[in-house]
Amino acid sequence: MDKRFKPLSPSEELQARRALADELAADPAMPIPAVIRKIRTSLRLTIAEYAKLCGVSARTLQDIEREESSPTLATAEKLLRPMGMVPSAAAQPRRR
Repeated sequence: MDKRFKPLSPSEELQARRALADELAADPAMPIPAVIRKIRTSLRLTIAEYAKLCGVSARTLQDIEREESSPTLATAEKLLRPMGMVPSAAAQPRRR
């Protein structure tokens, strides 16, 4: 956990995770790098901590969050796993 923050109690952490899940569900078209950054910052983890948790290198995570590189499907799955999410495509509404 990032040492800049006071640790959350278990009930506060559960509440924060539920709020995050609701926020992410409300915007299904959010780009994967933005979703990953939102998850990591909401969980109060540093890039190194989140990368270790997900099983990817810190440099890879950093590049993805900065949108300097695109994640592979396997990497995106690893990075979304802590929230129980999987990568998917959101259909864009058709314009007439």
